[in-house]
Amino acid sequence: MRVVLDCNVLVSAGRTDGTCRKAVTKSIRQHEIVVSQQILFEYMNVIDRNRSYPFFSILKTLYRDIENLAIVVEPANLKFGLRDSSDEVYLATATAGDAILITGNKNDFTEPRYGQVVVWSPRKFLDETE
Repeated sequence: MRVVLDCNVLVSAGRTDGTCRKAVTKSIRQHEIVVSQQILFEYMNVIDRNRSYPFFSILKTLYRDIENLAIVVEPANLKFGLRDSSDEVYLATATAGDAILITGNKNDFTEPRYGQVVVWSPRKFLDETE
């Protein structure tokens, strides 16, 4: 399965050894991660902002794993009408990469599907891919 990981999932994976870390680890080990240059840029900006925090090391490790293994695509030229337009790149990348989107952001991703892109929480991803 191809997956796009929202930045909030990556950050949560870095902070605690819980559902998000399990989802990211499972994505790295068993699935194909799809990113765009814009998503990699956002990941790095968020990680650099948190450089002094105790979870910087794990975030950097997860980022490197994703960067080394991910399929990089150019986002589709589509708009989805999200409340936060900066999140559009995740759906556009998932569309271009024929991937699902894994996100914890229920405020901006309110629908279970946007066009061909299925949106799952980290918990749903773990449950559906057991």
